[in-house]
Amino acid sequence: MDQALHMVMMPATDMAALRRFYLGDLGWNSWGPDMPGSLMLRAGTAVIVFVPRDYLAAESGIDLSATPRAINAIFVETKADVDAQFAKAIDAGATVTSAIRDRDGGLYSGYFSDPEGNGWEIVWSPVMRPGADGGLTLVLPDTN
Repeated sequence: MDQALHMVMMPATDMAALRRFYLGDLGWNSWGPDMPGSLMLRAGTAVIVFVPRDYLAAESGIDLSATPRAINAIFVETKADVDAQFAKAIDAGATVTSAIRDRDGGLYSGYFSDPEGNGWEIVWSPVMRPGADGGLTLVLPDTN
């Protein structure tokens, strides 16, 4: 499995307050297209995304009240990479919390927890890929 961290998914209950805090109060810039149901922020080579708590719990299969507030994501180049890296994590003792499958937004991913219960996702995305610097790149479809 790659030693990488591309995205930190934070369960959120008050998106408006988070937008005020990060975008308004701290002056950070959102990253990617505006998505009213979530907030993405680039932080160095990683992305922090605030996602509605209930949605993230349902997608990941992780009881977010019993685990840390974040689920870490590793983005890979191909769906086969998802399969291989997920299998390596499971072979190393990780616990599957949501099996690999096609997900919203064209994603292909699986979730697991490490021996301490920390959440991870291995994910292939049609628009977000690891770049040369190790951070995520955003490749939006050409609409022209």
